Amino acid sequence: MNRQQGKKYIGKQVKVKTRDHGQYVGVLQKIIAPPNTPWKGLVTIVGVFEYPTLEINGEEVEPLIHAYNQEIEFTGQQLEALIEPFKLSYEASIAHALKNRWTQIQDEIDQSDRTLSRIQQELRKLKSEHLIFEDVYVYYHIVKKGRKLFIYDEKKKESLSLDGCPFEFEIKTEGQWKAALYVKGLLFETTDNEEVELSHGSVIRLNKAQFDPYRILVNELESPSLLALERGLEKLGIGHEHSVYCHNSLLIQLLDTFKKQSLEGVNFLSYANNDTQFVVQHHYEREIKDDDSPDVTFDRFEFTSDKGERVLTTYATQFSND
Repeated sequence: MNRQQGKKYIGKQVKVKTRDHGQYVGVLQKIIAPPNTPWKGLVTIVGVFEYPTLEINGEEVEPLIHAYNQEIEFTGQQLEALIEPFKLSYEASIAHALKNRWTQIQDEIDQSDRTLSRIQQELRKLKSEHLIFEDVYVYYHIVKKGRKLFIYDEKKKESLSLDGCPFEFEIKTEGQWKAALYVKGLLFETTDNEEVELSHGSVIRLNKAQFDPYRILVNELESPSLLALERGLEKLGIGHEHSVYCHNSLLIQLLDTFKKQSLEGVNFLSYANNDTQFVVQHHYEREIKDDDSPDVTFDRFEFTSDKGERVLTTYATQFSND
């Protein structure tokens, strides 16, 4: 904006552009123009036009550098006429600017996903698709100590009991990695029903995606319990793909099943679609038997939407203590 334009905008709204700190809306109060120097405008900040590029400092978004009603001088080059009047309050303008930044970043993510998909297709043509998945696996050694079986991560020096482990592993058989579930002892069964017995020191791997609490929960549920969960979701018109958050307290106890025989608690799940939020309380009980008797299982799912809809589904191998 030149000096003559600036004089016409005194008392009116202008856009303020900063190099690295976003764009603001302010009211031009006066022109400051000493002889033989570039002119400046004194501006009172009233809104945020564009949120700055986000730099995460620790766990918080860095604060805006200009506050509501702050008076500050800007060069004429930083000022620009507004095409339309700015009607948002200062706080509302921050929310809209953040939403616009969200949309921009989401568009960038979508574009990146499309680019990654093309790269994956090219790698598939080269029969080298496996290269992009190497970093998503955690590799373990099977360790047998007496009657106990563990998997051991040498990098992190961490071990995990195999007994009751809910993960789907991958084992190497005939030179290929195959998905397999742990059966008992050193025996695993692949998804094509092949039984493979491994040995102390054998290497198996686990896709990191399975550390997702929701995926672990779904994998742990017996078929009737999973059906009870899915039946409730279906009645509310949602599915697993609408999962937003999962507090899986059962996971913490499952990873310690070699010490605990009885498990009891509540998981908290949330789902969302375009216009509705859903909360699910998953009440569970587990009693792990040492003999050949079947384990005791109880699952109750209480569904509630933010519109007041409620659904209750249950599965139990015997009556709950609740």
